[in-house]
Amino acid sequence: MKRFFRIVMVYVSISFAITAIVRDLTVDLIALAGDATVQYASWLLAASIILLPLFLIVPFIIGRCRVVSNIRLAIYAILGSIFLQIGFAFLKSTFPMIVPFYADPSLANFDRWLHGGYGPWELAHWVGHYLPIDSLLPVYLWVWGTPAIALILIIAVTDRDDARTKRFVSLYLACWLVLGNVIALAGSSVGPVYYDALLGGDRFAGLHAALANSGVANSAIGRIQHLLWNAYAETGGGVGLGISAFPSVHVGIAALTALYMAERSRWLLLPGLVFLAITLFLSIYTGYHYAVDGYFSILFMVGMWFVLRRVTLTELTLPGLRATQNEMPVTTQ
Repeated sequence: MKRFFRIVMVYVSISFAITAIVRDLTVDLIALAGDATVQYASWLLAASIILLPLFLIVPFIIGRCRVVSNIRLAIYAILGSIFLQIGFAFLKSTFPMIVPFYADPSLANFDRWLHGGYGPWELAHWVGHYLPIDSLLPVYLWVWGTPAIALILIIAVTDRDDARTKRFVSLYLACWLVLGNVIALAGSSVGPVYYDALLGGDRFAGLHAALANSGVANSAIGRIQHLLWNAYAETGGGVGLGISAFPSVHVGIAALTALYMAERSRWLLLPGLVFLAITLFLSIYTGYHYAVDGYFSILFMVGMWFVLRRVTLTELTLPGLRATQNEMPVTTQ
């Protein structure tokens, strides 16, 4: 966890430096950094309260002595998680100033081709007629926010497997830094819900009508979408209010969570997959993302997990093989 915290602090420094260069370092920018710290700390506190029942039974699972020894790790996890979100929010808001949005036509065309000439949002809203959408929408905002903010804290407090801890801390960082920053810059895009506002025309007019009819446009998600676009239209992107479609960090975190749940227990595999499926579905239904945004994120996280797991298994196995070979009795003829 100490390494996680150090990596995050380097990332935050780079994020602030880039933001300051692109936007100019001002007193207001520094004040926003302070406000963001308080905001993300409150979010982490809220996530911790939700997880309180889990934390209460941890001493009975791993032992009280282990819990006490994990307090220091938990502090690093909490501080690292807070500052990671701050750095990500600041850097994301500078994306269109570094790489202007350009990839939406290609993503929209590929999305429609991949789904047999239909827009994935059309298919999602057709399926949505048979689902309790009002009950599912909180998953995309509030339920998702718990692993997004507090997964490292959960790992620090509850996980006794050092190899798994290192693997999933690396995957968590890869999701935010590589998927959410590096690849997002390479595929700079706004997503279906902002497509017409960015490029003109009425290609996604049907989506907006569907969002209005379903009530999403007037929900918390709709208000956030309106806030994000106004921030971009008025200032080029308010600090901490960035827009980025490809790839989907939402789906990436959900995939990471499902992988972690599956590794912890086979009984957690099904709820993990359900969480991933709901997150992917809502990312398309709400218009935040093209379907390929989520597909790519799932492939990326599963691929990274497979590679890191193979590396870990190799590191654990090879010394054992060498030891076995060294301990083999020498025979003489």
